[in-house]
Amino acid sequence: MKIVLRKRLPRFLRRNIGIYGGIALFIILMICLSAAYVVGNQGIRAAFHKIEDENRLEDGFFAISSPMDTTELSVLLGDSFEFEYQPYVDLLSSDGSEVRVFQMRHSIDIPFVLEGSFPDSDKEIALDRLYAESHGLKLGDHLQVRSEDMEVSGIIGLPEYIVSFKELGDLLADREVFGVAIVSNGFFSTLNEEKMTYQYAYKFRNELTEEEVNQKNRDIIKKLGDKGILTEFCAIGDNNRVNNLISKLELNINMSTYFMVLSMVIVAFLFALVSVHTFEDECSFVGVLIATGYKKKNILRHYLTIPVLVTLVSTAIGLLLALAFVYKIPTKSILDYYVVPKMLYTIDPARMALMIGFPIAAVSLINLIVFGRKLNLTPLRLIRRDTKKEKRVKNAHEMKKLGFLNRFRVRTVVRSKGQYISLIIGVFLAGLLCMFGLGMRSSFDRYIDSLPDSAVSEYQYVLKSPLPDESVLPSEAEKDTISTYETAYKGRMLPVNVLGISSGSKYLNNIDVSLLSEDEIIISDIMAAKLGIHKGDTIEIENKLTLHKWDAKVADIVDFELGVYVFTTQESLNSYLEKDEGYYNTVFSDNEIPGIDERFVSTVMTKEKVADSAKQMKTLMASLIVLLTAVGIICYVIVMFMLTKMVIDKNALNISLLKVFGYRNKEVNRLYLSQTQWIIILSVILFLPLQYFLIGKIWPDMLKSMSGFFYFRVTPLVFAIIVVLGAATCLITNAIHVKHVRKIDMTEALKNRE
Repeated sequence: MKIVLRKRLPRFLRRNIGIYGGIALFIILMICLSAAYVVGNQGIRAAFHKIEDENRLEDGFFAISSPMDTTELSVLLGDSFEFEYQPYVDLLSSDGSEVRVFQMRHSIDIPFVLEGSFPDSDKEIALDRLYAESHGLKLGDHLQVRSEDMEVSGIIGLPEYIVSFKELGDLLADREVFGVAIVSNGFFSTLNEEKMTYQYAYKFRNELTEEEVNQKNRDIIKKLGDKGILTEFCAIGDNNRVNNLISKLELNINMSTYFMVLSMVIVAFLFALVSVHTFEDECSFVGVLIATGYKKKNILRHYLTIPVLVTLVSTAIGLLLALAFVYKIPTKSILDYYVVPKMLYTIDPARMALMIGFPIAAVSLINLIVFGRKLNLTPLRLIRRDTKKEKRVKNAHEMKKLGFLNRFRVRTVVRSKGQYISLIIGVFLAGLLCMFGLGMRSSFDRYIDSLPDSAVSEYQYVLKSPLPDESVLPSEAEKDTISTYETAYKGRMLPVNVLGISSGSKYLNNIDVSLLSEDEIIISDIMAAKLGIHKGDTIEIENKLTLHKWDAKVADIVDFELGVYVFTTQESLNSYLEKDEGYYNTVFSDNEIPGIDERFVSTVMTKEKVADSAKQMKTLMASLIVLLTAVGIICYVIVMFMLTKMVIDKNALNISLLKVFGYRNKEVNRLYLSQTQWIIILSVILFLPLQYFLIGKIWPDMLKSMSGFFYFRVTPLVFAIIVVLGAATCLITNAIHVKHVRKIDMTEALKNRE
């Protein structure tokens, strides 16, 4: 008996190839994309953590005005630190770009070799990989630096320059104009000491708590500051050259995880529909099997075999594709911007188990529930297809004014209300997935377009300290104070820019801080959206260097799209930072300030740089955006095709009977297919606001790894694309089904009529 059922499996699969083929393609795409991004990004993260440990990434660095022996530093700062002297000089190359050259390190921030070797002679140089690629340089090529002809001995990376920002506050890493390199000690000793930056990296000798780390960092600043020699300081937690990579990886993993979860919900929904559809189509056969003595457990096993096999094979294909080559798509976009060693295959057991186990568990559980409940019916009822009680449409006489065609359509919808409800739910879920992909692209585009116009001024100079000669500042320049605080956010500390605005501000005149009390602040709408803060709420922010804690009440929320910002008066912020009343460290100006002393400038931000950084961010996210958009659209079409096919298959026999009675194809279409089209199109349109609202609600959580934030914004074009896709898929499916019905043998249709 089991052999008979096994022989039937290939025929069953061929008959339902459209349904199971659609589910298989959906699972393959979902698993492939999710696994590729999880494996690729986790592999790069593992590679970074490896060099973090093996190459001993610093816990921070500082620069001083004159060199000191590391023994002197240990005496001054204490023996809980390990120091390494890492001076550098920025040199011009023959093509006008700058190369920041270091000598070899041995205990902290040890460089890693990607190709070749470190310099053995004074005529050799080892270049950062992306700088070398941007300038078309390979091993053995020559580069002229400081009028010296240097041979490229190696392609390397520096642990603290994963992304080579020239200054910590830079938004854009342009390898065409800046790169880092290692040279021999002999060559480095010939460099001009006047242009040298005396930098030291440090590591803590013991494991410390976060509070202890903050206190140690504060001690460095205080003790070196009291001696008047500190020119720059940065703890590793504030080093954008390193943290930029981690936030990017976390963003990719979060996005792909949310996509995977949403896709799995749709997979479970599809399996439920397929189970119901299969049983309704096969209930007579099931009744015959039970009547002839087949055990219910054998029947259950029979109907579980194909769905489980299809799911297992589809999942395996998706994983194999992801691990074989699809993972290269997300890793390439990362490696094109960040310098890390080759990714390490890192498989997260929990995520892999979820991706493999969920579809199989879903199909098994749903089939057991559907068939287990239905198999309790008597064989006679199953053979007669009497699986549920159908209610007649009440008050049919009240619909006489609708006319025959409309009454017929209403009765058809009521009789198949289960299928139509499923169709409507499927339209909602498929549209949600499609809007997720299309909306992310639209959101990035809107964010990029709005950033330049959001800049406070044409130029913003962030200073290491106030200028000794302020006569170089033009009359329109404005001197303000900016500092970085932190606030608790989803289990981590989120950087917050606190801007102290001077009285009578020209560039920030829409932000009135003059009436703020000591415990009040104004925040940007970006910060409010990211943290879910409302006017009147109280938040705690802390400066981990000064250890100033601030329980502040939100007095107002203002439009400010540049990032997570808090606004207060300059006088208040200066007092919190323990600075003089006239202290400032940022200058806004609508014109470039050519006479400013570059030694005091940390970074210069312009509207052009802000726009370029946003474009570069989109480039980094391009692979994820394109894949999510493409897969979202493909899955939308697959789901719509399957759902409409199930609804129309439900009425295929009735359609064939109408043809027996002489109805033409156009009339059949008007009686059975037109209402399906309109239900789908109306559902697509009506669900758009709800889909937009739901994604907007979970959007902040998807961007939780980003220091900044941008809104989920969908253009009218995205709404139009979703509607057109739904309508087109429905029309194509109906056309295919009409062609199929045309081939149905009328005699067979009458023979099968119950």
